[in-house]
Parts: sequence; structure tokens; C-alpha cells
Amino acid sequence: MMENNPEKSQRTKHEFSADRPISSIEEDLLGRAPFAKSLASAIKGWQGNESLVVAMYGPWGSGKSSVKNMVLQTLRLAETNCPLIIEFNPWQWSGQDQLAEAFFQEIGLLLGRSDGSEDGKRRAAKWRTYGTYLTLGASLAKSLKTILPILGLPGSGIADMLSKGMEQSATVAQEGSKGVEDQAVVQQQTLAEIKKELSDSLKELERPILVVLDDIDRLTPEEIRLLFQLVKANADFPNVVYLLLFQRDIVERSLDSSPAVSGQEFLEKIVQVGFDIPRIERTRLEKVLFAGLDELLTDGDVGKRFDQTRWGNLFLGGLRPYFQTLRDVYRYLASLSFHVSLFRSTGSFEVNPVDLIALEVLRVFEPVVYRRLPEAKLELTNLRDRAHDSHDENERTRKLIESIVEAASQPGQVREIVKELFPPVEWVFNGSMYGHDFKEEWFRELRLCHPDVFDRYFHLAIPEGDISQAELDRVLSLVGNREGLVVEFRALNKRSLLGVALDRLEAYKQKIDLQHAVSFITALFDIGDELPEDRGGFFSISPDTHASRIIYWYLKQEMDIGRRGAILKEAMKATTGLYLPIRIASLEGNEEKRKKDPDAFNVTDADLDALHHICVEKIEQAAGSGILTSHRNMLSILYCWDKWASHEKPRQWVEKLIDSKEGVLSFLTACLHRSTSHGMGDYVSQEHWRINLTNIEDFVPVGTLERKVAEISPDGLSDKEKSAVKAFQKAIKRRRDGKPDDGHWADDEDEG
Repeated sequence: MMENNPEKSQRTKHEFSADRPISSIEEDLLGRAPFAKSLASAIKGWQGNESLVVAMYGPWGSGKSSVKNMVLQTLRLAETNCPLIIEFNPWQWSGQDQLAEAFFQEIGLLLGRSDGSEDGKRRAAKWRTYGTYLTLGASLAKSLKTILPILGLPGSGIADMLSKGMEQSATVAQEGSKGVEDQAVVQQQTLAEIKKELSDSLKELERPILVVLDDIDRLTPEEIRLLFQLVKANADFPNVVYLLLFQRDIVERSLDSSPAVSGQEFLEKIVQVGFDIPRIERTRLEKVLFAGLDELLTDGDVGKRFDQTRWGNLFLGGLRPYFQTLRDVYRYLASLSFHVSLFRSTGSFEVNPVDLIALEVLRVFEPVVYRRLPEAKLELTNLRDRAHDSHDENERTRKLIESIVEAASQPGQVREIVKELFPPVEWVFNGSMYGHDFKEEWFRELRLCHPDVFDRYFHLAIPEGDISQAELDRVLSLVGNREGLVVEFRALNKRSLLGVALDRLEAYKQKIDLQHAVSFITALFDIGDELPEDRGGFFSISPDTHASRIIYWYLKQEMDIGRRGAILKEAMKATTGLYLPIRIASLEGNEEKRKKDPDAFNVTDADLDALHHICVEKIEQAAGSGILTSHRNMLSILYCWDKWASHEKPRQWVEKLIDSKEGVLSFLTACLHRSTSHGMGDYVSQEHWRINLTNIEDFVPVGTLERKVAEISPDGLSDKEKSAVKAFQKAIKRRRDGKPDDGHWADDEDEG
């Protein structure tokens, strides 16, 4: 339960962090642990006479450091062959002089700590001497012309840079060389001789050295070039493995300093094995997002104004592309968490939750657009009759709104968000206009587009399972085979993967050939009654919504509206399914939207009447056969029957149904409404079951049902049946106490 306690709300901690990488496999939310374990296994198994240079590529925020931490955890937990690990973050060392010195110093310290024997001390001393020789510069190493061929480095451009860097660090390096056991410098030993001795010594290591270099792309271009030259200089030592983490294009541009050798070519000469960070599975990423949204916003007051259809349209049409990395999700949730606490501080939720979610996306990801919205309040919220406005006034408004959209990093997405948030300016994009009769409704819903609510907004993450591409390809290969596709859908459903399959299938909804229209849509209708029940929070996209969207957009490919109607009629007549055809017919029958935007619908008015007739026949067959008796969507089907046929038939059917105990329980269960809430600090949501007596009396007198419920013994009832009886009894008491039927669920929590 989300508590409406102002003081407690103000104390809420905002613990999301956009920049903190995970530290262990146990924290992995994105399924990258297998990749990290495989990479650790490859590093652990490396046995070579030269160094191994491994690179992990990925943009900022893609999770490179998190994968690195899982790799190192795996290595450290290994019973055998765990390398000596040195994590060297070059970003912590400012300046080329410190960077070069620190590189050798840190590795030398590891060698000294890992082996206290005389051989170990000599090996560490050789390493320090070698580092001193490289960092002293041209005066100590005789000349760069001697050093560069030994290191295998390119010509004069890099020589100039190395010379400058070495000269800057010469003083520090000279002081650091005092007391070094190996007096090779004094003895005028050549760099090649020192390197040969050090190489022989490193071969004797029982465990290899793993040097991890993270945040390379945060360095200056000069520091990046120096760092890669240091790696290059040491890339032929045995028992040394480098793991480099960086954004590839940034590093390539920094290395692209010579006309003779491009940054890409130079990088390829150094890195032997390169990996792109595994792409994030959208289902896992959205699960984290949806869980965070549920925890922040699933409150009773929020639920009263949460429109699932608006949320689905906004997320799928406008918001989804902004969430590409876990950093995007955490950064967004951290900001949203703060603003939710402000809007909840009065004891009520002061804004519309769907509008807040969308506006927060603009605040976080499109700050230029967000900052321009308040200055355009009049244009965004004014329901003036544009037909009576001057041409110049309308053009000024149009240009202002379009300029706001074009200022976005993703104009197409912002256009969809603005259209949904601000219906008064929808005419700018498609000519549709709203009348003043919507204004009161927008105020009741605390919508951003109402001028009296607007200022409030500015005055301050699916199931674990997934399907493979091969399985999705198999579904697509069966679109012309109704029976085969139904079998495949049911097989996926047994593995709890049907909802995921429909989510993925949305990407292909306008790519499937229309020649398969009847068989494909009929198969979807066939499994409509078997779709998994949506048990997520407010923010999950339900499987039947995915199925409906697939059918809608798939049919939109057919330009002939008469042909679209014919396809739907044929599929509805042929299907064995009940609920999905009724849902499609109901969506097509939204009278308000049909008047406003008839082109948005798939069938004509005449075909819509035919679809209703087909559905009524199917409902009456289901009522006669007993299928409707146990259907989980019984209530919504009864309302469609009432609307499309007559008031009497569904009432007569319900009266006959409740003649038996089983029928009473079935009807009550169908009237149950589920909601969830989170307590402050809770990780698990709480379920609440309600029955609205208005739904009951639309089909049967409440008193009649009350007498029948009183005769039912609780013994032997299922948990859901007990919940239904309890919810009904609470609803009766709520009405007798003078409380509204649709009041807050917490009003009757103490009634036992």
C-alpha cells in the first residue's frame, strides 16, 4: 500500500543511481552474466608467449564497467588459474607525465606484492627499471630512433609526442629510479637487453597478470594516444593480458592523428580480440523500468486516473525509444521519484500519472523541448475555434508548435508525445480538433493540457523468459497455416512465452503478407481466450493489447476499407475464439473517435454492424454451451451483448446462471476487479480485490444476489471464490455505510 503521509513522503529515499555499475553477478538484471563468465573463462585459459590484448567496446552507459566487475568476480572465485589482477583506471591520473609513471608503478607494485621471493623482487625491479627507461625520455634512452624500432611504434608524429611526454616526466622518473635494485641504467644496459631479461622473468610466473584499463574514453586525445602506446610497448610480454574498456569511435578519433595510419588501423594493430558489449534485451530492460514505475506510482489515487490505453499508446508510440540502457532507466526513475514525492506530499496525487510519466521523459531526455513548453502554455492548452481565428494567428501557432518539436533530438518521438499530451494542438499535425466539451473531463483527470492544471507540472523495466529468433521465425513461417500457427502459439503458452512472442511479433505486424490475412487473424482469434492473464502492474502492456495492435496495424496495410471489413468478417465467422473478436469489434466501435478520425478505423459503419451481429451470435452460442459461464472476461462480454443486442437477453441469462451455487460464484468472480499497491519500502506489491455493485445491478438485483450469497458455505471454495464472496460482502457494507461504490480500496480494508 502506498501511504499518503506527507511527512513520510518527504523522507522517501531516492536510491536509484545512473552511474553506479553493478559489482557482482547477483545484481545482474540484464542477462549479461553468461557473457561475463565466458570472457573470464577465455582470459583464465590464455597461455601464450606474448601478451593478449582484449577490448570491450560500448558507448557510455552501456554497462561495460558492470560486465568488467562480473568478469573479475568470476576470476577471483575461480579455484585455479586466477590471474594477478591490477585495475588501472587512467582517468584518475591527470596529465601525460603522471599517466606513464603510474602505469609502470602500479604494475610494479602488484609484482612485488604477489611474490616476496628473491626472484619476485628481482622481477619487480626489472619492471621498474624498464618503466624508468621508457619514461626518462630521449636523454636517458640515448635517442627515440633507437627505442621506436624496438617497440614497433610508427614514425615521426608519434615520436614527437612520445618525446614531449617523456621529457615532461623525466624528473619524476629519475627520482623514482633511486634505490632500484637492478642498476641497469648505471651499467648502460640497452633497452632491448632489459626487455629481454624482463620477458624471460615473466615467463616464470605461475599465474598471468591481468591489467584492466577502464574509462579510457574519458581521457584527452593526447592521453589516449599515450596510453595505447604504453600498451603497444608491452604487448609482447608473456603472461600479461590486457582488458581494455572504451567507446570505440572516441578512441579511434583520438588515434587518428597520422595521415599514414588511421585510428582504426592503429587500434587493430594493438587489439587482438575485440567484443562489442552485448545488446540489452528490451524485455529485460523494460521489466526494470516497469518495476520501478510500479513501485513509484501504483497507489490507489493514481489508479483512479490511470488510463491503460493512453499509457500503451504513449509508451509504444513515443516513449519506448528513449530507454536504451540501464543508465537511461535509472536516470529517469531517479528524476521521476523526486517529482512523484512532491506531487504526493499533500496527501493526494496532484497530477495525471500518465502525463507525468511522459513529461518526465521530456524533462530527462529532451530538456530543450521541456524548457520551451511553459512559454507555449497558451498555444498548448487553448481550445479556441481555429476556424474563426485569422490565418496569421493559426500559422503563428503552427510554427511555434513545430519549432518545439523540431528542437528535439528525436522529433518523430516528440511529435507523438506532444499529440497525446496536448490534444488542443493535434490539429497542427493531422487537422483533428477537440471541442470544449472535453475541457471538464481533462480537468477531472488532472491532465497537463488543461490550463488550470498545466502550471502544477512545472512549478517544482516482463517475464524472465524470452524467445529465440529461431522461434520467432517459425511463428512467422506459419502465418499462412492457421492450424499450425495455433499449435505453435499453444506450445509457447505452455512455456509461459506467448505474451513475449506477441510483444516481439509487433515488430513484424506491417511486414506479413496480406495474402495470409484470413488465416493469420483467425489463428490470433483462436488463441484469444487462452492469452495469459496480465498480472503485472499498471505499466505492463497486456497480451490482448499486443494481439489487438497486431491485428489493427496489420490490416492497415490494406488500402481498401471494404476489403479490411471482409477479412475481419471471414475471420470472425471461422474462429473458435470468443473474446478477441469481441474486443476488436468493440475497439472499432468507439463512436467518439470514429466521428473525430474515421480514417483511424479499419471498417465502415455498415461492416461494423455486421461484426457486431457476428459477435452477438458467438456470445449467444457461448451462453448456451456453457463456455460463457467460466469465461474470465464474462463481465465485459455481457456488456457488449447488452449494447449490441438487447437489454433483456444478458439479464435473463444471468438470472438463470445464479440459480446454482456454481453460477453465483462464477458471476461474482467475473465481477472481481484487481488492483495492486506498494507500501513505503516494500519490494512486493499487495493485491486488492473489489466488486462494484453497479456492475452487479446492471444485470441482476443486488438484493437477489445477496440472498443467494448468504446461503453459500465458505467450505470447499477456491481462494478466488472466497475473495469474490468477501469483496461482494464488503461492497454491500460499503453502500449501507453511505460510501461510494467506486471509493478508495482502503476504505474497507478494516472490515475483515
